[in-house]
Amino acid sequence: MAKKRTDSKQAKESIIGAAQDLIRQRGATGITVDQVASQAGCAKGLIHYHFKTKRGLLEAVAAHLARKRREAWVAAFRAPSPKAAIDQTWGLLTKESEDGTILGWSSMFGPGSVVPDQTVSEAAQGFGTALGDSAHRMLRDLGMVPRIPPSEIGWLLGAVVHGMGFQLLSGADRAQLEGAYAAAWLGILSLAS
Repeated sequence: MAKKRTDSKQAKESIIGAAQDLIRQRGATGITVDQVASQAGCAKGLIHYHFKTKRGLLEAVAAHLARKRREAWVAAFRAPSPKAAIDQTWGLLTKESEDGTILGWSSMFGPGSVVPDQTVSEAAQGFGTALGDSAHRMLRDLGMVPRIPPSEIGWLLGAVVHGMGFQLLSGADRAQLEGAYAAAWLGILSLAS
């Protein structure tokens, strides 16, 4: 019995991974269940068994992508120094623009998305909370006292990250954006004493 559960979990994870890969390449509206089945190497019926509908599949992918992004960003903030953390988060942002994460994220969470508003709201809130808590901890490690709550720092950082990600996607000059990212961090540092 345990083998069937393991196989079922692995199949589900494989389908989510395949869908995520396609979404990173084409966006959420540009994929079909048939394409996901082909990419995952499974029958279309297996997708319907696990997720019922394309919308159910996209919800699962959105939750998975949101969790993985939070984990990656929190890990980047755990760098040995604030400068290293800022450099690592910039590197993560450029990686996300290159590997399609920003495209996939925006297609699932942006206007016209088929992902339910509650999933979008929870993902945005979770990402902002993770960023805010991580930045707040970094400021405290510097001996600084943030004058605004972590949630507000998180929303600000989330806006910076997504705005910069969209700029990178549109082909903006990477060196200029890196300077703007550093300037955004100077603004965040000014929110502490």
